[in-house]
Amino acid sequence: MKRLLHAHSLAALLLLAGACTEVDKVAGDSLIPPYQQLGVQTLDASSFISLRNIPLDSLSTGSFSYATLGRLDDPHLGKSTAGFVAQLLPYAYTPTFETGVTGFDSVYLLLSFSGTYGADNKNEPMNIEVYALTGDISIDSAYFGTPALAESIADMSTDLVVKGQAVAFDSTYAFIKLSNTLLSKLWHLESRDSFLAYLHGLYVKVDNGEGGCVKYVDLVNTSTTASASALLAYYHYRDSITGLDSVQLFSFDAYSGAPRFNVFGHDYKALEQPSGDILYMQGMVGVAIEMTVDRSAVEAWTGTGDQKKEYAVSRAELVLHVQDTTDALLLDKYATQLYCLMPTTGTSTLGKYTGTLDTYATSGGVSTTFDGTLNRSTMQYSLNITHYFNDIVQGTEEPLYLIPYTYTTEARSVLINNLGRKPQLKLTYTEIKK
Repeated sequence: MKRLLHAHSLAALLLLAGACTEVDKVAGDSLIPPYQQLGVQTLDASSFISLRNIPLDSLSTGSFSYATLGRLDDPHLGKSTAGFVAQLLPYAYTPTFETGVTGFDSVYLLLSFSGTYGADNKNEPMNIEVYALTGDISIDSAYFGTPALAESIADMSTDLVVKGQAVAFDSTYAFIKLSNTLLSKLWHLESRDSFLAYLHGLYVKVDNGEGGCVKYVDLVNTSTTASASALLAYYHYRDSITGLDSVQLFSFDAYSGAPRFNVFGHDYKALEQPSGDILYMQGMVGVAIEMTVDRSAVEAWTGTGDQKKEYAVSRAELVLHVQDTTDALLLDKYATQLYCLMPTTGTSTLGKYTGTLDTYATSGGVSTTFDGTLNRSTMQYSLNITHYFNDIVQGTEEPLYLIPYTYTTEARSVLINNLGRKPQLKLTYTEIKK
């Protein structure tokens, strides 16, 4: 009998032990009541957004080392032209000349080309034009380099080029003879201010012909030695020993601390005739992508009024697919990074723009972009626009503008295939239950 009671007791203890385990499990689950539990969800919200090409000339184009010069006809983006404005300074304001200077001889503009884009148009000649600035430019100013701005501060009535200098596609430099009337402006070297009063700088462009190419000009002299490009003034002196006439030169350079800006012109005819769902961007700061959000689509998701749901979006990712994923030779046609812009407060939609910094930056308030780097394995850009999308949910209606990374002189266009692989908006979020 005692053994039977012991067996019953053991069975009862095991049942109690099992019951206790089950009770603990339920108690653990109920620490967060069901109405407070949050579940992470994902959503393909591509239908929330629309993208289109827009003209965009109003971006600062300064702070470059390689200026841009030339013209091209893009089959998708139309005709574009490129030039530059630069302040040229002498190495020394009080030069020591040899004894026996007999006169000033000539002045040339030397342009050294570090690269070329636009091989399809290489047979079209481009003639360089050079104009003296009549207005001052400042290193402390941001210049939005349109032809209208450049022409407003230059004497466009007098081309300083003595004879047209044609630039070929495969040329590595241009040696351009300028008018001797410029020589009188170059020798007021008592001080920086006195020199700049006579020569504020030069505006260099090509004529407005058809076709051509874009040349990258190695412009800025970052050292005290001769730069690849410079204004060269030659003078004669009689050697006191040999009694022979010799020629020497004095150079004027564009230094890193001197103001300069690129000048880009676009006709935008291609944008007047929309090309279906294909999107393009151009590094010559002329064609951008505008993204807008469909307010009605967002409200259909969130609800309105008393029916509005509370969402916490932890990540909003915009994914853009480029045209080709197989041809390695096309890799250099795509920008390594995209730049996100929003209209400056108080300006019109096509006014001046400023880069978005801490709102979208991944490194906390520095002037980097926000995950806009090209993934060359998948050939797509992935941009983190979480804060922007949360602002949209709260009611803002500001569009975003995407261009290849700013301050570039790259002329190539970026093609985004919006047919087979359309832009995507991916949301990761939780619903906050009331």
